[in-house]
Amino acid sequence: MIKIIFHIHDRGEDNWRHESLEFATLPSVGEYVTTGLRSPWYRVELVVHTPFPCESDAEVYAVKVDYNEIQKNLS
Repeated sequence: MIKIIFHIHDRGEDNWRHESLEFATLPSVGEYVTTGLRSPWYRVELVVHTPFPCESDAEVYAVKVDYNEIQKNLS
């Protein structure tokens, strides 16, 4: 598992939240992620790899998106 620190916020807001999570793969810019079963969706905007000794393997910066809007755009 890959240890990731997620820095997430609502679009247009400066309400950053930080969560340490483990993922099987590292998300890429443009992908959508969720931090829990009932968590909102977030779009990855930046991935910072941290190959030096620290508490995580990477840091991911993401913005909250509207799940329903994403689904509508897929159809």
